[in-house]
Amino acid sequence: MESNPLFRLTRLRLAAWYALVMGGILGISSLGIYQVVAHAYRETIDQGLQSVASTLHKSIEPAWQQPKQLQQLAKELSFEICINSTNCWGKKRIIQQPIAKTADSVNYYMRLLDRNERLIAETGLDKILTVSLSERWQNLIDSDGIRYRQISLPLHTQNKISGYMQVGRSLNDLDQRLTFLRLTLLLGLPIEIIFVGLSSWWLAGKAMQPVYLSYQQMQQFTADAAHEFRTPLAAMHSTIEAAIRLHGETSSGQGILDVLKRQNRRLSQLVADLLLLTRIDYKQQREEDYRCCLNDLISDLVEELAFLAIETEITISKQIITKEKIYVLGNEEQLYRLIYNLMVNAIQASNNGGKVTVSLERNERYAFIKIQDNGIGIAPEHQKRIFDRFYRVEHDRSRITGGSGLGLAIAIAIATAHKGSIQVQSKPKLETIFTVQLPVS
Repeated sequence: MESNPLFRLTRLRLAAWYALVMGGILGISSLGIYQVVAHAYRETIDQGLQSVASTLHKSIEPAWQQPKQLQQLAKELSFEICINSTNCWGKKRIIQQPIAKTADSVNYYMRLLDRNERLIAETGLDKILTVSLSERWQNLIDSDGIRYRQISLPLHTQNKISGYMQVGRSLNDLDQRLTFLRLTLLLGLPIEIIFVGLSSWWLAGKAMQPVYLSYQQMQQFTADAAHEFRTPLAAMHSTIEAAIRLHGETSSGQGILDVLKRQNRRLSQLVADLLLLTRIDYKQQREEDYRCCLNDLISDLVEELAFLAIETEITISKQIITKEKIYVLGNEEQLYRLIYNLMVNAIQASNNGGKVTVSLERNERYAFIKIQDNGIGIAPEHQKRIFDRFYRVEHDRSRITGGSGLGLAIAIAIATAHKGSIQVQSKPKLETIFTVQLPVS
């Protein structure tokens, strides 16, 4: 299967689609996992912060607006408090220790504000954060870019709001964990895609194995059938020739014999083409490679096909861009058939009075043979399929010319076997250019 370009390319595309789909699924899954883990972290932080704030609120609110009790509580919580002062912003705050410390070394802080949102006291925080009561839950950022999560709770005196308590904690640990998770997912995803790509290549091979076996069986059947047809066709041809010689041209059955001879020749050519394609598929057509001169091949073909072109009033010309001889390594008979098929195809596609031009040029690595005609052209929807076997763009014209739909298939098979390629450029009703690219010797 690896030796067949069609199946190798199909397997590659199938594996690429597998990898692309699985990569997309893994990417979406990774994003989902990240969002779920990040949400779980945030929920845990909010629950812990809510618990600490509720505990502190139950202790502080009864002592609120009672200086002695509040001072005693301040000593227990290690923060300094301003009482009976209109402005506490200029007073130096003494930060001794955090009000709470969790097992994973996360420090909490607390702030007390009066009803005018002026800071009264704080502890556990060594940086000034913007005081705001616009929302119950807030995310704050200090001057160093460290994020904080904060909750604000009202303090009541005689069922009236007389102040606020804010409890918060740093989100530095959350950001570090999420950063590590992102790096893990980003680094792990390419590795997973590589494994998926390798697995996809293996699965594509397994999936295509039955198709390839069926293809091989079809090839073998075609080769066997074509080979078996050769003997009876040869016998029929000899019998028809003998009948024509025996009865002469005056025989009433002469027309029937001519039809039989013509159809026999057409069927024999079809069998020969099928056998040639089979040998190319099994790499049996190039038992011996040697240097072939493309200049001579093109000159011989132009001279040979000139008579066919004259019958249809078509002009054939050649253009050799370079003066030096251009050689390629390969089978001269097959290369001859390659150029012959393209030139005949151009002649048949041209209208009466048309022109077919064959040009030859080269660069450092490749030789280029261009066959150009100003005939009917090929529609864009047909250009991708004209090299398929038995594919005909115009069935009526194929019946008139006796084509079987194998000419271009043979041409591309020979070019591929010689490590070359064929490209087509066509403008409907204007021109068609076939370009053969072959590695130079």
